[in-house]
Amino acid sequence: MDNGFDYRNCWYPIAFSRDISTASITPFSVYDENFILLRGNDDSLTCLRDKCPHRAAKLSTGRMGQGIIECQYHGWQFDLNGKCLKIPQLEPHKEIPQRACVDSFQVRVVQGLVWFWYGTPGQDSTDDIPAVPDLDRGDTYSVDYIVDLPYDQSYLIENVIDVAHIHIAHHGIRGGGNRELALPLDFTIEQNSAKGIKAQFRSIGLPENTTSPLKAALVEFVAPNLVHYTSEYKDVSLISGLALYSLPLGQQRCRLLYRKYSNFFSGRERRKPRWLEHHNQNTILQQDMAIIIGQHETIEASNLELNELWLPIKTSDQLVLAYRRWLDEHGGNMPFFRGYRTSYRTPQSRDSAYPSDAYQIHTRHCRDCSNMHAGLVRLQKSLTWVLVILALVAISVEPGALKNTSLLVIVLSIAAMLGLSRFKKLFE
Repeated sequence: MDNGFDYRNCWYPIAFSRDISTASITPFSVYDENFILLRGNDDSLTCLRDKCPHRAAKLSTGRMGQGIIECQYHGWQFDLNGKCLKIPQLEPHKEIPQRACVDSFQVRVVQGLVWFWYGTPGQDSTDDIPAVPDLDRGDTYSVDYIVDLPYDQSYLIENVIDVAHIHIAHHGIRGGGNRELALPLDFTIEQNSAKGIKAQFRSIGLPENTTSPLKAALVEFVAPNLVHYTSEYKDVSLISGLALYSLPLGQQRCRLLYRKYSNFFSGRERRKPRWLEHHNQNTILQQDMAIIIGQHETIEASNLELNELWLPIKTSDQLVLAYRRWLDEHGGNMPFFRGYRTSYRTPQSRDSAYPSDAYQIHTRHCRDCSNMHAGLVRLQKSLTWVLVILALVAISVEPGALKNTSLLVIVLSIAAMLGLSRFKKLFE
């Protein structure tokens, strides 16, 4: 293993800026270290360690207001940069100790993503953030999606860099695949270094299509957090791609920040509500999640390395092997990693409490879906009151037009409630 890669001196993607509310505390973790992202009333973003210096209570359970965050345990107050402003139990003539501050960290917003610097202070150059140049074009439109997953980052990256599974695992799903197109693949790896892996790929055996606008398909792993798919077109004015950013929340948790972009989406696609696109992505990710949870459990319980467990084939798994071997070569200083021939894990029992429902893994992190869910809850409560009132009317009046109308509206309201309940479950 070489020292060409240092997992700490990297920028880590936390969330889409649009999903972080004003005057809010957003907890997150990186390699099982806990932090909080704070958005002030002036829309500024800061980041602190999620630990009160008093007795190590989590600040994320506290409250925030007027540019101050207060620990829920003993009421210690801090500004948004971590400076301690007040200790209620400190004698009036005593100065606040210098150690009574919270560690702060650099954050930046680039292309709508919030980035966190995990490494040495002063070495945080925004030039090192893996931005996508095509997103800065005025005609590019993107669809953003966030989801938390109950397995570590390497399993996610293995999954999204695996071209071969798409036509099988996601057959018939919009944005997924077609089983008949599950063919051998030819990979040309153009770069493999500490900075990542870059390759072209194509299906072997497809009849030549001279009318296809596509010239080439490329995929790039930009260490440690980005898998970037791009399409090259014969018409050089066309662009499209898929930027899959990931965050290693912990040894058994990670976050995917998905960004699909193009400059030739239809008007209908551009007008589509964000929550509707997210429902489709939830469907695809939950298909993968069920498979990968099983894969993760089998591998982690085996006490074997992947080269002892797997039977890979060149025309399917070449990129997956390249990534796992990259971890063999460059992942040795990470808190945990699983390469192809080597690994390091801290002993952990699988926590069955890690959620896999749509609300916990996605809705609560997404402002649009969270707002839609809250609106549906309010509408459901309103319909319940309507039903109660109509039932009272139907009971109290004599048989006739009013009673019949009330009964009809009750039936329609019950049908609406059932439909609303099914719709609401898409976000739960």
